[in-house]
Amino acid sequence: MISTRRSVLKAGLAGGLAGVLLTQGSEAFAATGRNQTFDQWLREFEAGMPARLATAHVAGVEVAIVSKNAPTPYAAAFGYADIAANRLLTPTTPMHLASVSKLFTASALVQLFDRCGLDLHDDVNGFIDFPVRNPAYPDVPITPHQLVTHTSSVSDENYVGFDVVGDPKESLSDFLRDYLVPGGTHYSPKKSYLPKHKPATYFDYSDVGMALVGYVVECVSGQDFAASTKANLFEPLGVTGAHWYLREFAPGVLAVPYEFKKGALAALPQMSYPDVPAGALRCSVADLATSLRAMIGGAIGTPPILSAADVADMLRPQVSPKIVPYQGLGWVQEVVDGHPYVGHSGSDIGFANMVVLTEDQTHAVAVLINTDEGDGSSVTDFRASVTTDLVHGARLLG
Repeated sequence: MISTRRSVLKAGLAGGLAGVLLTQGSEAFAATGRNQTFDQWLREFEAGMPARLATAHVAGVEVAIVSKNAPTPYAAAFGYADIAANRLLTPTTPMHLASVSKLFTASALVQLFDRCGLDLHDDVNGFIDFPVRNPAYPDVPITPHQLVTHTSSVSDENYVGFDVVGDPKESLSDFLRDYLVPGGTHYSPKKSYLPKHKPATYFDYSDVGMALVGYVVECVSGQDFAASTKANLFEPLGVTGAHWYLREFAPGVLAVPYEFKKGALAALPQMSYPDVPAGALRCSVADLATSLRAMIGGAIGTPPILSAADVADMLRPQVSPKIVPYQGLGWVQEVVDGHPYVGHSGSDIGFANMVVLTEDQTHAVAVLINTDEGDGSSVTDFRASVTTDLVHGARLLG
């Protein structure tokens, strides 16, 4: 599971329910030894959720089933966005997506390169304004394709202690220069890059690498990364509540992050990092569902944000299985309850999220949780069980 964390804060509430059923399916499906309709599954799923939240010590969860060929069939929320304020979670409450953000950054890159007629396999130094080279392999170019598939040899080994309360204090450009360029404050020839692995030969999941993808988008588009994604991803989809920076949200709108500690759920601060494109997006499950529909081939957006060819390229394996079992453009393999899926997880301080696709890639499911996984917590198991339930519900929709 690709559920990395840049910073670690490890450590009974029966949640209220604020579910929204957008449409209901009724196609029968043989499951667990009996026929079951989507409506029957839905009733059982929603009826059991408050007890499951309490058992897992989870403050709240937003869920969605996404269809490639229709508007969101189901989106709901259970539990609390803010316990102290008695504010219930809803499907339109923005949450910190953590590394699920990478799907948006990858989409921005693929869209931009397609529209500009550029090649993901070209040297990244031709697209940005500072040099990026692994000092152990100075003659081997690093490419946007390698960056978005985590095979660039850019390493997170030296990326420790960058978390801050609130928005990051340094720009994306300054952070990347300081981390990747000799002489930079955070540069290390043996930690900023993998010293024993040539680019394109080894998989090493990298937040810094994905942040550099965002900077490529910034340089090629001529707009800062947040403005570029707003104009080319969010606005065409009608998504108005997704932002990369905390300052863009009004007070009392975001889901509060929590950890279960000493027998109670305790609120945590809203955190961020300078590698914004790698994991700083905050949006609701409703907006995430709209975006995921476009990412799996729903021809939505004015104009559609991704062509059919773009979607196919993003989802098909891009790296040799000798290097990694599956890696698309942004999409990774997630193993949930022993079952491999195409998707992307995201975990950070006070949040634990999951997106996976059904086997035929006609549906996606999303789970957003505002409670820290922590060592020994039950949040990871809760996330896995809810994800598995939603995949079953998606299959019932046909």
